[in-house]
Amino acid sequence: MVYRFLADLVMVVHGALLVFFLVGGFLAWRWRRLIWLHLGIGLWNLSIVILDFGCPVTALEKELRRRGGEQPYVGGFIQHYVEGTIYPVGYTWVAEKVGFALLVISYAGFFVLRRRRRARVSA
Repeated sequence: MVYRFLADLVMVVHGALLVFFLVGGFLAWRWRRLIWLHLGIGLWNLSIVILDFGCPVTALEKELRRRGGEQPYVGGFIQHYVEGTIYPVGYTWVAEKVGFALLVISYAGFFVLRRRRRARVSA
C-alpha cells in the first residue's frame, strides 16, 4: 500500500515537472529566480532526449509499482501517460520540438524583459 502511494506521488511530481518544463520559463518572467530551476530541468530533459536514455524518475516510479505488487508499465512516462491522451500516438517527436520551442521562446522573452527592466532602472 505504501509503495503504491509513493509510486502515485512520484507520478504526480513527474507530471508537475513536465508541466513546469513547458511553462516554467514563462513563470520566470514574473519570478526571475525560477529561471535557474527551469534551466536545470530544461538541460535535464534535453540530455534525456539527445542521449536517449531512460529517465530515472520513471525508473523509480516503476520500481515502486513493482514493490507495491503492480505490473509496471512498458515504455516511458510520456508514452504511458501523455501520448495518445494529449497528442496522437507516434507524435512524440513533434511534442518534443514544441516543448523545446516553448523553452526557447520563454527564454527569449525572459531576456527581453530583463533588458527592458535594466534600461528603465538605469534611465
